[in-house]
Amino acid sequence: MAGRVAAMPLVVLAGNPNAGKSTIFNALTGARQHVGNWPGKTVAVSSGTARWNGTSVTLVDLPGTYSLSAHSLEEAIARDFILEEQPDVAIIVADATNLERNLYLAVQILELGAPTALALNMMDAAEADGTAIDIHLLQRLLGIPVVPTVGSKRQGLEDLLQQAIEEAAPQPKSVDYGLEMEQAIATLQPEVARLIGPTAARYTAIKLLEGDTRVIEACSQSPAMEPLLVMARTLAEQIEAIYGDDVELLVADRRYGYVHGLAHQVVTQNRSTQHRTTTDRIDDLVAHRVLGLPIFFGLMALVFVLTANASAPFVTWVDITVNGVLAGWVTAVLTALSAPAWLLSLLVDGILAGVGGVLVFLPVLLVLYFCLAVLEDSGYMARAAFVMDRLMHLLGLHGKSFIPLVVGFGCNVPGILATRTLENRRDRLMTGLMVPLMSCAARLPIYVIFAAAFFPGHAALVVFGLYVLGIALAVLSGLLFRRTLFAKTADSLFVLELPPYRKPALHGLLTHMWRHSEEFVRKAATVILLASMVVWALLNLPVGVDDTADSLFGQAASAVAPIFAPLGFGNWEATGSLATGLVAKEVV
Repeated sequence: MAGRVAAMPLVVLAGNPNAGKSTIFNALTGARQHVGNWPGKTVAVSSGTARWNGTSVTLVDLPGTYSLSAHSLEEAIARDFILEEQPDVAIIVADATNLERNLYLAVQILELGAPTALALNMMDAAEADGTAIDIHLLQRLLGIPVVPTVGSKRQGLEDLLQQAIEEAAPQPKSVDYGLEMEQAIATLQPEVARLIGPTAARYTAIKLLEGDTRVIEACSQSPAMEPLLVMARTLAEQIEAIYGDDVELLVADRRYGYVHGLAHQVVTQNRSTQHRTTTDRIDDLVAHRVLGLPIFFGLMALVFVLTANASAPFVTWVDITVNGVLAGWVTAVLTALSAPAWLLSLLVDGILAGVGGVLVFLPVLLVLYFCLAVLEDSGYMARAAFVMDRLMHLLGLHGKSFIPLVVGFGCNVPGILATRTLENRRDRLMTGLMVPLMSCAARLPIYVIFAAAFFPGHAALVVFGLYVLGIALAVLSGLLFRRTLFAKTADSLFVLELPPYRKPALHGLLTHMWRHSEEFVRKAATVILLASMVVWALLNLPVGVDDTADSLFGQAASAVAPIFAPLGFGNWEATGSLATGLVAKEVV
């Protein structure tokens, strides 16, 4: 393996949702990471750098998925990234508390042919639950390095990276699909290797036999592949005639059998199966058919009360620091230097007043994102989706669609991007149309200011009520969409996973909080800064204008003000403020 690792090894992390993959990624990369779209795709892929043996390693955090069958966008992205980018190592992150389910994805990734290592994450939780795993036996059975880790405590991560890069096996053990299937695979594999290349030749042969639409469509682009496709169809029909079932189901059945056998050999459960876990007892309450909904709304109300109250002192401090101390210092320095009045006005009234007026809201966002990170990392957010499932079914959706709506509380843009996790186009479109009705974090400071001004004794409850109003409007719009735009499409079914409750790690909470908030800071340093300078210039031109109503900004706003008069915005000040919102809501 050491011979094929380049100066900058590429390592991908793959695994089931809630297996702790992103926790390991964050621990290894720290602040050396960014989130961007994989070229040609609409799914965000996190990448970063880690240090190994004195060199930098590129880490990519693939979307969490349960299989590589490409029935969802995440599955397709995970599979295609490994096939097309050909990473030096693929690290499979498995939840040690539920090894059997996690191994199903693992055996599929092994078939892709990339050098692979397995991280048995959350080993502390598995041991506390009475689960013992024979790591050395599992390593021999799979033919790859297996490393126990506790991502939240950063235990075993250095050993994981070292073994993954130095010892990952390029030819691990594979599933035996039975005589007829193996003969068909052996027939197709040499042709696949000749026409496409040896990488993942076995995997591609299996997918052709399964009738995988994405693989077949890719192969159909070349006329030279047509004989191979015909051969695959013929072999698949012969196998189905023997077993009386689809090849895809036969393959899945063999994989499940292989995984079940692996788990049975290496896992010993010392806890009684009748023992009720802490997760079971908590779920009896928070996932209750009657109590679940009031508890959810109570927790959300608590989040907004904490956001409004806990951030208030910091908002005041930032306001005094930026608009008081810093503005006074800049004024004193420029005055002492006899700087021109326009420069003083630009820096104090334009840049500091504009950007500073936005940065005072940063504490509000930090507290909000921290609270949402606690709910997510603890495992409660999945319960919130479960509790909301009945309500979402009224819209023809399921509980998982509620997750993008909750993300929309922070920002509508990632909320809409989060709809990519939904299984079908109908759900993605409906949920995406509902997300903008959720009150995003950019509106929260405005809510707080007006609620504190007009309802000083009940500001937090008023803010919570506005959020509830947004949810109600989203529900009403969903009902309308179901009966109009999507009246002819069938409702979707989905089984939602409820991960066990876990104590959130402070480092993970702070990482999630900052990752969501840094976009706001970046916007303040770029878009809002530029917009503030442009607005200042328009308010002060022509040179020497005394009344801002006569400035370029005032004249332009006055010209269009009559259009907004029926809405109550007939003055130029209100119209001009609304126009700046086209750049960013925070500028308003």
